[in-house]
Amino acid sequence: MPNSKTLSDKMQQELAAFFEYTPPARLSRNLRNLLLGYLQAYHDGHSFDMDDLLTDLTALFQVLDTAAEESV
Repeated sequence: MPNSKTLSDKMQQELAAFFEYTPPARLSRNLRNLLLGYLQAYHDGHSFDMDDLLTDLTALFQVLDTAAEESV
């Protein structure tokens, strides 16, 4: 059975405050637009691991989508 990770109380408070003042749907949309705009402008020659970035952003977008659904 994999180890279950939990957020500290401080982290839970920080996330709650963040989402109180930053609508998750807007943030998700803006980050997607930023990423797509960047990828359209610069197709090749990335100085970082694009696979890791896309994996991490996909996970972040899933969290933001869930937060947006729960804040309705």
